[in-house]
Amino acid sequence: MRILRICTVIFICIGLLAFMGSEEDSFNDRVIREMTLQTDSLLSSVVVLSKKCNEKQIDTLSAQLALNDCRNRYKKIEGILAYFFPGEAFRLNKAVVPSIEEDDEVSPEVPFSGFQYVESILYSDSLGFQRKELKAAIDQIYFLISNLPISYSQFFFEERSVWEALQMQLVRQFMLGFADFETVDSKNGVVESAFVLNGIHELINAAYFDAAEIKKTEMTNFFNEIRRSEKTLFSYKIGEINYFAFYVDNYNSLSASLSKLRDIMLSEKNLYFTTAINFQNQSIFDPHAFNTYFFVPGKTHANQSEVAELGRLLFFDPALSANNLRACASCHQPGKAFTDGLPLSQSFEPGKFLTRNAPTIINSVLQRKLFHDGRAFTFEDQAGRVMSNPLEMHNDFQTVADKLVHSSEYRSLFKSAFSGTEDTAVTSRSILIAIAEYERTLIGMNTKFDKSISGREMLLNNDEVEGFNIFMGKAACGTCHFLPLFNSLMPPVYVETEWEIIGAPSAQLTNPRKLDDDIGRYAIIPVDIFRNSFKTPGLRNIALTAPYMHNGVFKTLDEVIDFYDRGGGIGLGYEVPNQTLPEEPLNLSPTEKFQLKSFLETLNDTISLNTIPGRLPEFEDNELLNERKIGGDY
Repeated sequence: MRILRICTVIFICIGLLAFMGSEEDSFNDRVIREMTLQTDSLLSSVVVLSKKCNEKQIDTLSAQLALNDCRNRYKKIEGILAYFFPGEAFRLNKAVVPSIEEDDEVSPEVPFSGFQYVESILYSDSLGFQRKELKAAIDQIYFLISNLPISYSQFFFEERSVWEALQMQLVRQFMLGFADFETVDSKNGVVESAFVLNGIHELINAAYFDAAEIKKTEMTNFFNEIRRSEKTLFSYKIGEINYFAFYVDNYNSLSASLSKLRDIMLSEKNLYFTTAINFQNQSIFDPHAFNTYFFVPGKTHANQSEVAELGRLLFFDPALSANNLRACASCHQPGKAFTDGLPLSQSFEPGKFLTRNAPTIINSVLQRKLFHDGRAFTFEDQAGRVMSNPLEMHNDFQTVADKLVHSSEYRSLFKSAFSGTEDTAVTSRSILIAIAEYERTLIGMNTKFDKSISGREMLLNNDEVEGFNIFMGKAACGTCHFLPLFNSLMPPVYVETEWEIIGAPSAQLTNPRKLDDDIGRYAIIPVDIFRNSFKTPGLRNIALTAPYMHNGVFKTLDEVIDFYDRGGGIGLGYEVPNQTLPEEPLNLSPTEKFQLKSFLETLNDTISLNTIPGRLPEFEDNELLNERKIGGDY
């Protein structure tokens, strides 16, 4: 503790120096001063936590409350930390799940650390046996926080970036923390949400306390929205949170007001557009809230729509396969939400099947990794793997190009679509680009749920609303299927893909049924934490994409809900030592299951995507090929 006291003295001195600026200090000075002040407060609460956890006999409840206080104070500065100092923020608030560095997937596992790790110990039955780990975790937290003021003093907080950080924090907290993603045991997410808003309030007030009157008026409007939301948050009781009402009545207004205030405060209204979220929109629930090229990058063209239309023809053309009988649409049929409705997709060889279920490609543009095991990073890579697989298209793009070049109609279409570029000829590259561009148009983000939660029009009935509240609350679905995409990408950066091990049963009807033996992502990245893991699938259009799971083992949504309600594979009695899904039953009532299913059925949006070409381009020298079936024979 002597070292802690010395560090505290140094820290306070730095804090005092931060206040000794000139009267005409800059925006950067004010941010540093406010962050130093809030970090000083956080450090003091960590000292209290450390003392309580170092007592000979730990008062568990007292320690838990001290941790809550630490987390509340941390939440006030998290937005700035996560944006400008992501390494420190990661170590301070890392989830307690095995992980490796996303950009170095063969590295050793990242050790547990931070507030969430401390919470997992304080709420466990083995607290008495983990005191050494508890002390080490708190000491590391103290060390990280005590060094932050030095980092602040050496950093320049660019004004536009600070606003982007605040907007991202609003998304982070209300798409993740609000649903107790970070507070699984304490259920403190709602309270922390109020502290996030308070932190945003205090930072803006500190940075712009002498703003012009017109700016002050808009600041007051935003602060009033914060106070209204804080009042709502503090009115909730654990287990009785109306998530839907908060998003509609509070979050959308908060987001819109923050966006408006940002535009008034900044001389240039446009942001850098380096993020997944288009912050020019007022809410993340707006129809065009995401920058699609952020997720799966591709080359833009002057004739983008024409390239996509060419890609649509190619997608439905069985001429791309070796036998002229299979098309991309064979496994991704528009009438089935771009799946095939089969447990396992048909193989190139008739009567045989692949080893996995065909996922929908609607909204695949809003993912960072493709296929169930995430082995592809771009649409071009995805299409290339399918094309070259002897069990799927059994072909290669050069052979396809050599075939298509014999169609004057195709040659003309390529020349027109790619005019002004180097890709006007029919080549393997231009074919890939066109198909990829068509896939980028397959976006379904205008469901009755989207229209309702954005506040545009209320289309949900009471059961559907309650189903959403169960999804976010009791069933905890929203802690893996993240809002508003309902897929595996974690807000607000939408770069990190979640992999889960749920213990799905084998599709083979053995008695008793056994655990599925598909090793999943482990086949791509042979690290133990990935064994039997799969990318968390998107839930949009889920009512149209049966059967479910990577092996199609469940025929109905009711079966899926029952599986999760029982605690996954462990709940079924399987040995799944690395299961990431909580093994405790959800204890959903029949009514709650019905409501959850009712909500999931509101996520359908395929109306604008069901267009099948009326005809395919002809070949002058191949009448047999001209008889090919649009979308393939099988």
